[in-house]
Amino acid sequence: MNPDRLAALLDREELFDLVRRERFARDQRLFEVMRDCFHDDAYVRTTWYDGRGGEAYVEATKAWMGRTGNSKHWVFPAYARVEGDRATVESPAKIFNRTTVEGVDVDFHAYCRFFSRAVRDEGRWRLMSFEVLLERDELRPVHAGEALPVDAARLAGFRPSYRFITWIQSTRGVMVSQDLLGDDRPAELDAFHQGETAWLAGTQ
Repeated sequence: MNPDRLAALLDREELFDLVRRERFARDQRLFEVMRDCFHDDAYVRTTWYDGRGGEAYVEATKAWMGRTGNSKHWVFPAYARVEGDRATVESPAKIFNRTTVEGVDVDFHAYCRFFSRAVRDEGRWRLMSFEVLLERDELRPVHAGEALPVDAARLAGFRPSYRFITWIQSTRGVMVSQDLLGDDRPAELDAFHQGETAWLAGTQ
């Protein structure tokens, strides 16, 4: 096999393994494994967290999971771009969680994409960023026919790409920014991807 092609395939597989491993470690509370996936200066933005530093994010995740239980993530790495020691990875994903709100057991699902910058650090790929690009979400009672304890008028004021996660997080005391990246604002998403392409090329 052509050496350049082999190197490209190895980079892709290592990057895909990295993003899968980070979410698996998070869900299984393997926090040292999770920490090792991040660069020290990584930037992370989710519905409940916005900050810099891999260690800080892992410590915040421990506290968050202690308060809210353990949501799970399915990740399907699909698109990696590599330029030297920089890379970006975009992965279709699903977030799901079972919780209780006002005495009603509910299942929550969010469909999204996880987007990360990665850098080769001492010969290993590590995540330099982690962002969620939101598509749509859904909420249903665990027990069929039970009424959901939601205010339809309040829901109508939330972004359609992450309406229910905004409401769920509000019950946990978190006010979710309505300026996150989502498919319902394609111009903002296009600008984000243009910026990531510039970073990958080293021009930003």
